[in-house]
Amino acid sequence: MSAQETLPFPSNPGHSRRRLLGAVSMVILGLYTGGTVRGADVIRIAMGSCADEKKKHPIWEAVVATQPDAFVFLGDNVYADTEDMEEMRRSYEMLGEKPGYQALLKTCPVYAIWDDHDYGVNDGGAEYPMREGAEAEFHRFFQTPGDADSRSRPGIYDVDYIKSAGGKVLQLIRLDTRYFRGPLVKLPERTKLGPYDRNRDESATILGAAQWAWLEEVLDEPADARVIATSIQFLPQEHRWELWENFPHERQRMLNLLKRKATGPVFFMSGDRHMGEIMKLKVDDPASPGFPVYEITSSGLTNAGGGTAGEPNRHRVSPTNFQSRNFGLMTIDLDSRNVLLELRDVEGQVVDSYQVDLDAAE
Repeated sequence: MSAQETLPFPSNPGHSRRRLLGAVSMVILGLYTGGTVRGADVIRIAMGSCADEKKKHPIWEAVVATQPDAFVFLGDNVYADTEDMEEMRRSYEMLGEKPGYQALLKTCPVYAIWDDHDYGVNDGGAEYPMREGAEAEFHRFFQTPGDADSRSRPGIYDVDYIKSAGGKVLQLIRLDTRYFRGPLVKLPERTKLGPYDRNRDESATILGAAQWAWLEEVLDEPADARVIATSIQFLPQEHRWELWENFPHERQRMLNLLKRKATGPVFFMSGDRHMGEIMKLKVDDPASPGFPVYEITSSGLTNAGGGTAGEPNRHRVSPTNFQSRNFGLMTIDLDSRNVLLELRDVEGQVVDSYQVDLDAAE
């Protein structure tokens, strides 16, 4: 089947086009209409978060215009802070009815993780009493295949493999930072950088034991590039909103794991903050796994203006944080071994970019 043939797209073509390989799934690129001409080993992933279903969604037109090979929803995909699962289902239905989102579904597969507002409670974790019901609604809307691993265990975490037309493989790891997460620790007084302190209790977790064990296994799988989707920011350490640094031992555990598995450069993508920025953990950082680690935060598709302008972030390579509506774009050339990270505004204009050489030592 050529890339120019017309295909009947279901509500999530990514799931219908997957070829299941054991316990994982593979998407073979080159099956979608309207794609721009790119190199055989170029994979383009768009991403975004924080999409209030009660608002207008003009940004989808710009997302679709980039002709991505995949779109990753990074959480707060709807705003359904509720313990009423019928109300949550209606929120998802409102998103599904957006013409722009329907156009996206006809363009590429959609992958998703959740954050607090589509999990069901602001800043929520394992204490949320309706987490099983919320997971069921997540799988229902995003049409998770019935035999997917995430259907048979608690939590929405899963892994996908996107194969370029030239045969190179990108591993997309989708983490669940809500279902198992331990308690947040509040500062005595809220600051302008946020309300939370670090939880120093090393038994407190973000991912939970089962998800950590699973991650150890999937990082052993061969891949030409690795992308890890996490709803909350991974690299930043200064602000006091939700981020991995709320549990510093968990952040370091991740970096230690990447070092032990010798993954080479890894790209995190995150949402949540209602702003965008691009970051790099340099090899001379005390926490470094011995190779660069990158992160692009894209938030939000409808909700923006979060954080403070130019808030401190020692890992930011962007000139500043971008506080208007945005989506992210990651163009990965697995032949030349170059990756372009971009933030784009609601009109599709590039507002920030950063070029990465995957073979660079620093």
